[in-house]
Amino acid sequence: MAEDGSPDALNGLGQALWWLKDVDGAIEVRTRAYAGLRSDGRFGEAVKIAVWLAREYRGVYRNDAVADGWLARARSVADRADGCAARGWVSVAAAEAAHDVDRATGLLRDAVMLAGRYDDADLEIVALARLGVLEVAAGAVDGGLEHLDESMAAATAGEGRDPQSVGEACCALMEAVDLLGDAERVGRWADAVEGFRRTYDLPWPNARGQLSPVALSALSAFCGSCCAGIYLVTGRLVEAEEELTAAIGSLENDRVHPRCVHPVIQLAELRVLQGRLEEAGALLSAVEDLPESARPLSVLDMAQGFPGRAADRLRVRIDALRSREVAAFPLWLLLVDAEIARGDLLAAERTAEEASRIASGTGSFRHTAEAAFAAAQTAAARGSESANLMLREAAQLLAEAHLPLQACRARLAYARALAECDRGTAVSEARAALTAFERMGASSDADAAAAFLRELGVKGRTGPKKAGLLSDREREVLRLVAEGLTNAEIAKRLHISTKTAGHHVSNILTKLCLRSRTEAAAYAVVNLPREPAGT
Repeated sequence: MAEDGSPDALNGLGQALWWLKDVDGAIEVRTRAYAGLRSDGRFGEAVKIAVWLAREYRGVYRNDAVADGWLARARSVADRADGCAARGWVSVAAAEAAHDVDRATGLLRDAVMLAGRYDDADLEIVALARLGVLEVAAGAVDGGLEHLDESMAAATAGEGRDPQSVGEACCALMEAVDLLGDAERVGRWADAVEGFRRTYDLPWPNARGQLSPVALSALSAFCGSCCAGIYLVTGRLVEAEEELTAAIGSLENDRVHPRCVHPVIQLAELRVLQGRLEEAGALLSAVEDLPESARPLSVLDMAQGFPGRAADRLRVRIDALRSREVAAFPLWLLLVDAEIARGDLLAAERTAEEASRIASGTGSFRHTAEAAFAAAQTAAARGSESANLMLREAAQLLAEAHLPLQACRARLAYARALAECDRGTAVSEARAALTAFERMGASSDADAAAAFLRELGVKGRTGPKKAGLLSDREREVLRLVAEGLTNAEIAKRLHISTKTAGHHVSNILTKLCLRSRTEAAAYAVVNLPREPAGT
């Protein structure tokens, strides 16, 4: 660019900066590129950059005013662009700004049509991907998945010229996976994505052979939340914390913003599971204005004993998502818990029926299992004779759906239902659930299981948790916590970064099911051997 300040040089530099996570720099340089292209009469290319700017301001900075301004500019310049798919790019950005699903779907279909007419493969990849996710969220699952698969086929075949369009296709696939719980679909595309990555030497991790979403989660330069969300629902809490901590650190280091669910929101929900409610509240206070914070805020309300507040909050958010019923499915499930907790069993039954209806429409086995548990919970709350069988079957379904956390919750609910008629089985089921909760690090659920066992006159926990769960470095950090050192002091002592020290402390608390540094210090005094003198 120093030799040639042309719009092409500016645009190329801007794209490189984006991949290097310098979003501010990319926006500044590509804004200059837009001005140059427009001045040169290259209106179609200028439109594409204007649309890119609109989408960045909306998706990364959540600045709708500036985004709308760039979208309006793109629309005006598109009127002067002949023989290209400029209007299709405008339609993509307009669809993302639209609140009405039917309007958004229509705009994306127009974009796909224009992409085909003018042979713009990048537009086709992006428009099909966004259309697929929107259709899945709205309940048109088969059509949505078909469009997503078509987008991925075009992306991994190298039809597009812009690698960002490939990243968008992969991120859209991850969104659909998160909505439906169909992680296997990611695995089916892993080899194709890896082949494309190697061919173009793209800065993505090796994805070959990965059935887990870990490798593919980094296909977006700025997102680490997708696979963490899957870890949360599948009870892999340690992995979820590692992924979320890394994602938050990356966002802070690179000074960028998340493009989907903020990892802080998911970390807050994890903290509730770990029984660290004050930390969860502190985390959510910084992001409570984001729409997606409704669920973790409601989870926290429930944990603090405010089910009515949780129910009210959930209903407001569900109403906002009324045209995206699949996206609202997790909220309906939590609303069942809230209605039961506040004693409105009729509302709980109606809510469980709505969850079952959505699950039937998606055909997702995970959704079917979760809806079955919701129905079983309402039956148990009513004292139905069929509740015991329903709870047992729900636990089996949840286990088969690879949802161990929910399966253990169902087993504990089953144990409660059996308490009066079959105490032995109740004790056995509750103990099994307690062991699994502790292994996963779900402290709040483990405490509930232990309390129930005490109600039955049975000792729940049989002894201290083992320090053998910790790595050598984590035991070293734990000793320093016991000495009263802060994360910064631990970092200095061990010659590591403060963030790495904090990451180790979080892992220690999770693995040992402890709630604070004070508990960790007390644990270390009792359970860790003293270091030999002179070490």
